[in-house]
Amino acid sequence: MHHSKILSLFAICVVLAFASVAFASGDGDSSSTTAPLATTASTSALIAQPESRANMVASGIAQITGLAISPLIVLVAIGWADFFGLGGSNATQLPLHANPWFLVPCSIVLTLALLKKIASPAIPLPVRKLLDACEYFEAKLSALVAAGVLLPTLISTMAAATGAPDPTGTQTAAFVSGTAAYVVLVPVALLIFGSVWITFHVIDALIVLSPFAIVDTMLVALRGAILGVLGLAFLVSPYLALAFAIPLIVLSFLLAGWCVRLDLFALCVATDLLFGRDGDLAQPRAFLARGGLGAPIRTMGHAEPCEAGIRFSYHPLFILPRRTLEVPVERAALVHGLLWPTLTDGLKQRSVVAFPPRYGRHVDQLAQRFHAEVRDGRLRGGLRRVRQMFASLVAMLRGESAPAV
Repeated sequence: MHHSKILSLFAICVVLAFASVAFASGDGDSSSTTAPLATTASTSALIAQPESRANMVASGIAQITGLAISPLIVLVAIGWADFFGLGGSNATQLPLHANPWFLVPCSIVLTLALLKKIASPAIPLPVRKLLDACEYFEAKLSALVAAGVLLPTLISTMAAATGAPDPTGTQTAAFVSGTAAYVVLVPVALLIFGSVWITFHVIDALIVLSPFAIVDTMLVALRGAILGVLGLAFLVSPYLALAFAIPLIVLSFLLAGWCVRLDLFALCVATDLLFGRDGDLAQPRAFLARGGLGAPIRTMGHAEPCEAGIRFSYHPLFILPRRTLEVPVERAALVHGLLWPTLTDGLKQRSVVAFPPRYGRHVDQLAQRFHAEVRDGRLRGGLRRVRQMFASLVAMLRGESAPAV
């Protein structure tokens, strides 16, 4: 934990220092205009405009932040803006992100995703969870595509601005200046994109885990509002967008560790829902369901019964030597939830570990292994009572005896 906090503070210092350099690196041109919303591959044409270097760097950081918040939306928006901005006459001369052969499929996927979000409240829960899992993986794929297609263009634009040598400099000085700009910009840009993306990608993870359509709508609206405010700020001034983006970046660094652990849990849930994997009862995969047990909440590992209660083993940071925790449990109870089972301490009414959905088909065997009693979760129990009520009503209408509860 201490190492992660030190890394987060170091990353925050790097971003703040880089932002201060952006403001300090201006060329003193008071007539500089706002950077265009779309960043094209023609870096030299952008640099030739009457803009300060600070303006270009501020634009780049703001666009990287927006791209990380919602990769597919920003990729399509910047792509079509550059397509029309460059005339769109010859597809062979357009950059990849502005090529219609690339933009049309991305736009179709984006349209389908938006239609799914609109129709989500009317879709039955089992079907909606499968669609949520598909959209969850689509968000990961979109981030990879956006990072591979558009992120190098943004980095090149900022490098051309920050690393542009003095007109009287030599070719060697130009090469050294450009190389130094890339050495600084590439890790900083990847750090910003990665931390902001994993923080906002947790919204897709929460949608997979949430059974309520209204919660999904609120989460999507929150992300859309943040992206919209960033876009409006960018239209006003890149500096205003940078001032709005810096708190998002700093907050993302602080939340990245928690978001990674939650994302791993959502990844297991989404994979189980789509592919119906079977669980290993000998050493079940599990996630800590609460903090204060010796490791952060949602830490991924394996659980097994022991004399004290539950023995949980995991690898810190995924690569460090295995660590084992023993969690005392006075009376174990396995709660059969709507999506996944959770092992709790029945006396203290506290969750201990959560199992992926793959173990939902083996609740009785899992409960027997951990010497726990099986209980229905609130949602599962409520749905079961609703089904029983409708079954009794149908039986009464047909003049039959009500089914046994």
